[in-house]
Amino acid sequence: MKIKIISLFCLLNISAIYSIGQNKNTDTLAQTKPKPFLLPNSEILITPPAHFKYSEKINGFIHPGTFSSITVTYIDGTSFLQITEGLTSEYFTSQNTVLVSGEDVKTKSGMDGKLYLLSFSVTSTDTSKKVMQFERMMLFTGDYQRTIWINASYPVLVKKLLYQVIKESLLSVEFTSKNE
Repeated sequence: MKIKIISLFCLLNISAIYSIGQNKNTDTLAQTKPKPFLLPNSEILITPPAHFKYSEKINGFIHPGTFSSITVTYIDGTSFLQITEGLTSEYFTSQNTVLVSGEDVKTKSGMDGKLYLLSFSVTSTDTSKKVMQFERMMLFTGDYQRTIWINASYPVLVKKLLYQVIKESLLSVEFTSKNE
């Protein structure tokens, strides 16, 4: 009975996500304009995707309906260039992820950065042991003394709906003050 309820719940979630993606008249993630958000106790401003809610626990944003999250980490005293030097395909493989792509990017505020796309899988903890495929975008940006590291993870099942809006959110990040 429990498995039937879980299966029904999953089917309803998938149907809802699919219908949001198909209906051009609804308030989709791409059509809603969220506002910039200053992360507490930081100088980091980011515009999260619509319907993502701030979570103190992860210092970022979550969208429970799609099992998606965005976490933001500030690293003081280190350039993102130093950090990304060691991020090779072999390194990601050692972390149980697969490097899909890596590209040089510029944020909307003009900061240089490096954006990686990784894939990985998660096995459910229930009796079904179902394997779910995820992707993670990792953005490293900043200046020569400060780095912003953002991880955004989402199920591959909802990539069509989330990929572009999450990427735009990551590239919206900026410092509220210049490093002197």
